[in-house]
Order: sequence, then structure tokens, then C-alpha cells
Amino acid sequence: MLRYQSYLEDITVAGLRMNHQPMPGLALVFICPFIVCTGESGRMYQLMRGVNGRQKGVAINFGIYEVTDELDAQGPFYFKADKAPVLEPLIVRDDGETVAYEGAHFSLQFSPRGHKWIDASGDVELAIEHVGKVSTFWIPKQKLSSHPQMLRSHMGRVTGAIGGDRVTGLFMVDFIYSQPELLWNEMGMMTELHNVWLNWMVEYEDGGYEGGLAWRGRPGTNFAAAHHIVDGVSAARCDAKIELETTSRGTPTKVLLSLGTDTHVELTQKGSQDWPMHTCGFVTQINRDRKIKRSWNYTEFYPLNWPDVIAYFNAYEGLYGRAPSWRKTFEGARIVDQRVVWG
Repeated sequence: MLRYQSYLEDITVAGLRMNHQPMPGLALVFICPFIVCTGESGRMYQLMRGVNGRQKGVAINFGIYEVTDELDAQGPFYFKADKAPVLEPLIVRDDGETVAYEGAHFSLQFSPRGHKWIDASGDVELAIEHVGKVSTFWIPKQKLSSHPQMLRSHMGRVTGAIGGDRVTGLFMVDFIYSQPELLWNEMGMMTELHNVWLNWMVEYEDGGYEGGLAWRGRPGTNFAAAHHIVDGVSAARCDAKIELETTSRGTPTKVLLSLGTDTHVELTQKGSQDWPMHTCGFVTQINRDRKIKRSWNYTEFYPLNWPDVIAYFNAYEGLYGRAPSWRKTFEGARIVDQRVVWG
């Protein structure tokens, strides 16, 4: 069983900086903002970026997708690489109130007053209103965790435009910490901790909202950290339970979330982005006497043999000097008993 803490923090400028040190010996190794939103056109979009993902001082574009109704295949990129390159050098600006992480084609501007995200050479322009507090979990080094791990998550509500389409949706950014010499894919989060993660947001007809995030750790960890927000009030929890319903290929179609005995949420997945990891969709059921106006959900699923997948990716990059094609790697693959299999 894994020992961990789940707790809340206030949003501060210090906590947004690259040099933030929440505990002695911990350093920021990865920043990962992502959005799920719907447009006036009826389209659904998913965006994700990373700071210091593959190497220090470099930003990665994981993709700006249009979410289709296809679960068992990759979704299409909405912008070509000339507008949103996969990798580009990073600069940091800090005026004392806003910390900005920027490249030639994007700008991530973080502030206690709210965040801004500009991308695709200006064709994406989004404003983020904070929702709740910062939700943090802390895992010290121990038998089931080779390195210390900390993740500090901000949630928000998004408005703005993508390619001229006015959008509304759910935002989140994770500030991830471990030993300063490590990269995110070296600290054990993907290989020792993570099985299923999700976030969700409901806007009610009465003007209120509810949402949060939840984790299901790998077998034996009993990791069940969660953040629950109701009308602006945050609660840190350790009682999440997540179950999946899947297609015959193993893609989640529904995600069933319980927080203790008081909250039960059904999340129906609309489409897949980088199969098999990410799907997104809507909240289709929640045990509240409130009418849902609109909703969003994002789910991340790491099959149990993901350490083997990472070893393959690392070996390929070591041999050829570049990462393998994600799409080609998973062509013909499926998920069986929570494991990726080919053939």
C-alpha cells in the first residue's frame, strides 16, 4: 500500500514559477496544461501542452484535436505543424504578477487572477477563470515509489475562441515535482503510480457548478486521491473509486466515478485522441437534484504494461534519435485485461 497525502493550497505567484520548491529536495520537472471545450459550432476540442516534457527548456505540443465520435481511433489534429509544432524552445517571463511560458507559436500565462492560453500562432486564444483551490498530492519515496512525487493541480473554466469558433469548457494545469535531475517520464508516475485518472465539470441550469478530478492507482497502491468542487468550495479527498466500461478494442466508453457514498458520476466518452491514453466526453449522470446545462470530461488511462511501452519508446529513440510514430506504434493493438497487446 502506498503512503500519500491529499490536501489543498491557495494559488500564489510563487507556486507558478519554474524555481518553486515546495519541499527541500523537490523541483518542478513538468508543467502540463490541458483543455476540453465545446464550440458554438457544435465541435468539441481537446488541447494539451507540456513544459520540460522530453527535455529541459523545451515545450511539447501533445496535440490540438477536434474530437470526433470515434473512440477506437486517433482523432484528427485541428492545426498543421507549421502553426503548432511538436517541439520548440521555451522562454519564461515573470513580471511579479504573471508567469508566462512561451515559444514562437504559443503563450501560457499563469496568474492568481486567472490564466491565458494563446496557441497555434494566435488562432487559439483562451481565458481561464480559476475554480476552487490548488489540489495537491504528495508521495514520499518508499517501497512502491522509487522517487518522491508531488502533483499540484489547478482547475478552471475556459472561454475564448479556437479557429474563430467561440468555445466554453474545462481547464486544468498540473505542476509536477520530483528530484531536480529527473524528467517526468523518469520519476515513476507513469510506471509505478498511474492507472486511471479523470477530471470533470458540470454547469447547472441554476448557475452553479460542480466538478473535480480523481485517480485510480496501479494495483496494490490503493491510490485514490481526488479533488471535489461544488459551487467554488474545494475538498481534498482520498476515497475515489473508478470503473471502466470499454469497447471490444478496450477503449473506455463510460467511466463510473464514486467519491465515498455521497457522489456518483457517469462520464460518457465521445472520442479518443492519442489512443489508448486519452478520451473525453460529457457527464451524463450525477446524483444531484439539479439540471445539467453543459458538461465536460477528460480521462487518461495507462494500461498496466505501460512500463514496457515506455521501454520500447526509449529504445527506439536511443537507436534512431527520434521518437517512434504514435499512430504506427498502436496500429492493430488492443487492450486485453488492462494490457496493450498486438497481433
